[in-house]
Amino acid sequence: MYLSIDKTLRKLTYALWLLSGLAHADKLSLEQAIHLANINNPELQALQHQSEAAAAQIPIAGALPDPKAQFTYFGESVETRTGPQEAIYSLSQTIPWLTKLHTRTALASYDADSIARIHEAGQRRIEEAVTTSYTDLAYYTEAVNSTRANLQWLEDSRAIVEEQVRAGASLNALLRLEVEMERSRDRLDQFKQQQFAQRARLSALTGIDPQQLENLAKTDLPAPHHTPRSQLHSALIQHNPELHMLKSRIQSRQAQTELSKLDRYPDITLGINYIQVGNQSTARDAGRDPWNLSLAVNLPIWEGKNRAAIQSAQSVERAAMAHYYNRLQQLKAELSATLAQHADSLSRIQRYREKLIPLAEQALENSRAAYQSGQIELLEIIDSQRALLGLQLSQQRAIADALQAEARIKRLIGNSHPQQPTGQTHVPNDQPAPAKQG
Repeated sequence: MYLSIDKTLRKLTYALWLLSGLAHADKLSLEQAIHLANINNPELQALQHQSEAAAAQIPIAGALPDPKAQFTYFGESVETRTGPQEAIYSLSQTIPWLTKLHTRTALASYDADSIARIHEAGQRRIEEAVTTSYTDLAYYTEAVNSTRANLQWLEDSRAIVEEQVRAGASLNALLRLEVEMERSRDRLDQFKQQQFAQRARLSALTGIDPQQLENLAKTDLPAPHHTPRSQLHSALIQHNPELHMLKSRIQSRQAQTELSKLDRYPDITLGINYIQVGNQSTARDAGRDPWNLSLAVNLPIWEGKNRAAIQSAQSVERAAMAHYYNRLQQLKAELSATLAQHADSLSRIQRYREKLIPLAEQALENSRAAYQSGQIELLEIIDSQRALLGLQLSQQRAIADALQAEARIKRLIGNSHPQQPTGQTHVPNDQPAPAKQG
């Protein structure tokens, strides 16, 4: 209990320090946002408390049942040779059969490990959600700034086009400029709405005031993955917390099956009884209080009930095993798709940076030079400006997609994983178990 309180206080202290540093910093980094989410997110706090509660159940499961004390008072005493019996004092203790306590402890350990894995998976999921909201917010912020600057340039160019129209140029040029300005205003409103929504999502995930999310630090581009896919799939099996949770759940179901089999054996109850006797008798041993020991066992004789309990536990165990293999195939498919998306995003970033954007910038410079020499109209510069802006935003979108894919890969094959509980039960691997015959 005291360790849990101390851990909570240290987390709060770190959160205050981080928020204090954020208040004096110009920009919020992605790493800071993830750290704050790990500390402040209420979903993670709830999962942590559930994990602590499950861990606290382990010593309870392995403890003996509470002893039973009983007092019996004779309203009308029973006369015996040594005197009247006035009261009986009894104390009894039930002892479960053989390895029942050990199996119950193992069952509670596997359940606690399963919930701990859910907490770990929740951390990975929140980190991915923070990365997604952060990069989307960065993208829409860049889109708002770029569109606003382009709109300002269009508004400044309006006076030139109006002057040309007054000098006899076609009115169509002014109309096209008005259409372009309205289209830019519409896109600006859409980007602002998306920016507001992503800022609200990131605030909810991290517990940061939305006003502190107006300035974001520039994120580094992710590096390509050179690890063979077979090794990445092996890392998925070894380190994915959701798969480890399902393995612990299988072990828990196997322990429950074993416990159902042990329920066919009786429990033992030991007791001691003390009888209080009055001294009204004239016998030689009058007034002496007798005592005795007792031994009792329950009789699990209803074989139909016991057999049904075992069959039910075995069916639940097989269902957990099937769920594990189903989820394994789904996560493998998700990892393959994410790796392909990550590689595609990096390829697009390189294409935009090395080819498309330089070509668009060169085209815009050529348009400006041609306009100054009177070879083209201003609207052709606007078209070149729009093309460059679209490519720059597409590059920013590809950067966000690559960072989000990298966060998804980390969620799937992250390296942090707690120790597994010891036990004799079978842990499934990545190959399905053969079906039992008969």
